[in-house]
Amino acid sequence: MYSVEKVKALAKIRTPESFDTLLEIFRSDENIDVRREAVSSIGRHNDSSRIYDFLREEAFSRRNPMELIYQMFRTCLYRSGDDSRFAEMRQEMLAYWQNEILYKMNDYYNYRQKREKHKPIPKITTPLLLIGDNCETLKTLPENCIQLIFTSPPYYNAREYSDYGSYAEYLAKMGDTFRECHRVLEDGRFIIVNVSPVITRRPGREFESIRYPIHYDLHRVLTESGYYFVDEILWVKPEPSVPDRVSGYRQTRKPLSYKPNCITESLMVYRKNCSFLLDRNMKEHDEYDRHDDEAIDTTNCWYIAPKYDKNHPAVFPEELCRKVLRYYSFEGDAVMDPFAGSGTFGRVARKMGRVPVLCEMNEEYANIIESESGGYYDVRGRSREKSSQQITLWEGL
Repeated sequence: MYSVEKVKALAKIRTPESFDTLLEIFRSDENIDVRREAVSSIGRHNDSSRIYDFLREEAFSRRNPMELIYQMFRTCLYRSGDDSRFAEMRQEMLAYWQNEILYKMNDYYNYRQKREKHKPIPKITTPLLLIGDNCETLKTLPENCIQLIFTSPPYYNAREYSDYGSYAEYLAKMGDTFRECHRVLEDGRFIIVNVSPVITRRPGREFESIRYPIHYDLHRVLTESGYYFVDEILWVKPEPSVPDRVSGYRQTRKPLSYKPNCITESLMVYRKNCSFLLDRNMKEHDEYDRHDDEAIDTTNCWYIAPKYDKNHPAVFPEELCRKVLRYYSFEGDAVMDPFAGSGTFGRVARKMGRVPVLCEMNEEYANIIESESGGYYDVRGRSREKSSQQITLWEGL
């Protein structure tokens, strides 16, 4: 029996005999980690022809787990620059498997090979309040200028400020917004969407209400808009703070009537598609951005009481904003809420040294943000006289 460590040691002995041993390990060992290391070790040998023959035999076999196929493809990637046989096989594997991880590996490899200089990122320096339809107001911003997006989109027909002709129309509108958010979000940075299922009122006692799984449907909208899923964080509220749905079952105790009290909302965490690892986004910030002196949340359950506000029926608790800003942005980052409401996210961002960019279509809520900020925001979107002195909104263009 071979261990992973023994296979790694064997890989350093690049002789025909060690190659034979690695082939035997790959074909006979039952441990997937050992077999994977054998594939990696075979790929590091000197005999390109034997490596090619091995891959030709095994890389298109469905008896091999995909974890081994990924390692074989990795060998093709790193040998394709010097040997056209591996370059051709690389394309064959992509066409044969049509696997999303292989595609991503291929993109990462191509990005590293180009070694292009990074384009300067536009730096927003002035807090902005954009009033109007966010699909239009966001067009005034340059690409890649936002470092974090955190928002709670309007819940489908669940509030007086959220009224759409159909659920399909609602999802289409969300798609329009998230695509524009994708354009302004820096490559590789995060968008976090706070959402939960909603139920519409019954149009009459003889009709059934509909409960919409918005978070599931928004996942499709977000992935089609150019993001990939990273995590789901559950915002857990105290049970007394949520509507009582289980009282009917308490009374009847009849099967089929059970409806649990919903004490969670989902923070769906996505990253903008890119061809590089997160390290590139992090390396621009030095050790002073570490949070060594603070406690951390170790699970995906955040226990936070909701907040109530007379001016808005659904506001972020400040603690929720603090956690998101702390874990997903750096001081000085431009952070955006495209559905700002009464502006809680912007207020917390200011206190934490970020530059808020808020979008709000409702004039009443926009007035609240503006009045409470005391002129902190450069307001765009209203018909008003602008100062003859142009404010510099961003640097690096």
